[in-house]
Formats: sequence, structure tokens, C-alpha cells
Amino acid sequence: MAAPVADLDMSSPAPTQAAAEAAAAAAAEAKANAEEVETIELDPAATDIDLTRRRIKKIEGFDFLTNVKELCLRWNLISKIEGLNNLVNLVHLDLYDNQIAKIEGLETLVNLEVLDLCYNRLTKLEGLSTLTKLKTFYAMHNKIVVIEGLENCTELEYLELGDNRIEKIQGLENCTKINRLMLGANQIKKIQGLDTLKDLKMLSLPANAIQHIENLSSLTNLQELYLAQNGIKEIGGLEANEALEVLDLNYNRLEKVTNIGHLQNLTDFWARQNKIATFEDSVPILSGLPKLSLVYLEFNPVQKLPGYREHVMDAIPQLKRLDSEYCKTRL
Repeated sequence: MAAPVADLDMSSPAPTQAAAEAAAAAAAEAKANAEEVETIELDPAATDIDLTRRRIKKIEGFDFLTNVKELCLRWNLISKIEGLNNLVNLVHLDLYDNQIAKIEGLETLVNLEVLDLCYNRLTKLEGLSTLTKLKTFYAMHNKIVVIEGLENCTELEYLELGDNRIEKIQGLENCTKINRLMLGANQIKKIQGLDTLKDLKMLSLPANAIQHIENLSSLTNLQELYLAQNGIKEIGGLEANEALEVLDLNYNRLEKVTNIGHLQNLTDFWARQNKIATFEDSVPILSGLPKLSLVYLEFNPVQKLPGYREHVMDAIPQLKRLDSEYCKTRL
């Protein structure tokens, strides 16, 4: 009897065919990679270089650019800061939206004033100790947990650390020249650690877990305070902040507008989508602010009351805008 014939899977390509297909795919990939490689010619005397969206994977070949002051490498594929040692005259370095996981390789850039590392993969603030002239630092949308490593950045004026994983405001004691501080979309539960920032004019803390307005008495120059999307139930702690012009309390839990009668420089008061229910809970104190020109009270229960717009506009005659609409000129 003849031996049974084994079933053959005719759908599977023969080994030689599979090898040929793999070789063809490898060749196609190699060709694509080769086409991606771009030779970039740079002027050795250039002071401003923009290499945005060039699919650069590695910082290299820049040693001769000793005159460059501004270098933009936005929207590339860079995973490591390197190859910049000779760029000692660099003032502005832009590495926005790359794949950088660590701050390093900046030791010789002692003249750097602006550093942008937003939209990367940082977990720690480090490698900044020699940047004593740094004035503006952006590190939004990373994975930073602790504010640290800024002890020598005493000239810092603008700090953006929004959309990270920061739980506590700290490590800013030596940064006494900061005038704009942005820490929105973190995990901060308490306002603290700001006593030495006497020059602070703008403080942005939206989308955190703050329940109380506190520890702002040293910030007598503060002009803008942004606290939207927190858990604040009562306005307070602003006794020393008479320079305030903008107060943002949108999307909180306020039931009344209180303790702002002394803010005579206030021009903008935002309290959209809170729990303010009556005119008595809001309008009287706002009517006593002579410079108030913009008020947001929409999406509060008070907005549904009959004659809402007319009542508020009559109480605050100088108002230019109420909620999403401009106030018509009164005859």
C-alpha cells in the first residue's frame, strides 16, 4: 500500500519566494531611509539657524558654528542633547517636540538665555547648573515630578512647567527675578513656596487640585492670577494683592463673590461655571470695582434669572463685555 501523502499548505510561499520578498522589502526600506537622509549646508558665519521639521535624529556636525546665537531644532526626532559644546555664543536653543529624555550636554552654553524643551520625555530637571544667564525656560508637557535643579538660574524671569506631574511648588527660592510662572495642569494641591518671588506679576495654576487661595501675601506686584479648574469654594487670601488686574476663577465651586472689594485695579473677573445663584451673591461687590471692564458669570445659576444682562450692566456701567457678548453702548 502506498504511503499517505501529507497535506501541503499551498497558501504558504516557497522558501525561495519568501526570501525574495524579504530581500525586496529590505531594499525598499534602505532606499526610503536613503531618501530621508538630507545633506544640509550651513553658513559657518550664520548667527541664526532654523532646522524645523527636518527629521533630524542626532545633533552632529555643528562644531564649526561658533557664531550661532539662535538654533531652532523644533519638531525633529532628536533623543539626546549632544554636539553643542562649541556653540558657546548660543543665546536661544529651541528643542520643542523631540524625544529627549534627559537634560544634558549644555555645560558649555554659559550664554544661553532661552531654552525650550516642551513636548519631550523629561522626567527630571537637571543639567542646568552652568546656565546662570538663563532668563526663559519652557518645559511644558513632559513627565517632570519635582521642581529642582534651578538653584543657579538666578536670572530666570519666565518659567513654564505646565502639563507635567508636579505635586508641590518648591525649589524656586533663588529664582527671585521670575515675573511669569506657569504651573497649570499638574497635581498641585497647595499654593506655597513663592515667598521670595517678589517680582512675580503673573501666576498661572489652572487645572490642579487647589482648594484654597493662600500664601500670596508676599506677591504685592502680582497682576494676573489664573486658578481655573480647581476646587476653590471661597475667595480669600488676596488682602495684599491690590495690584491684581486679572482674576480667573472659572470652573470652580464658588457660591458667592467675596473678599475682592479692595482690588480696585481689577479689570477682568472670570467666574464662569461656578455655583453663584443670585444677584446678591455677585453683583454688589463687583459694582464697587471702578476699573472692571470684563466679567464672566455665564453657566452659573444667576445667568438664568430674568433680566440678568440688564441687571449686571446697570450695576457696572463701565462694563465693556459680559460673558461672551460685548455690552452695547448706552445712550
